[in-house]
Amino acid sequence: KVQVSIQGDELRVNGKKRDVLQDVISLMKESKISQPLQYVNFRD
Repeated sequence: KVQVSIQGDELRVNGKKRDVLQDVISLMKESKISQPLQYVNFRD
């Protein structure tokens, strides 16, 4: 349901539905990643 691409030091997640993208953000927040994460939304 989503497409993920790596652009330099960024991980870009594209999806049609906002709910699915919010699920991905929730998954990332729950994971134990040692790097700081930033979520940017370019869609209105």
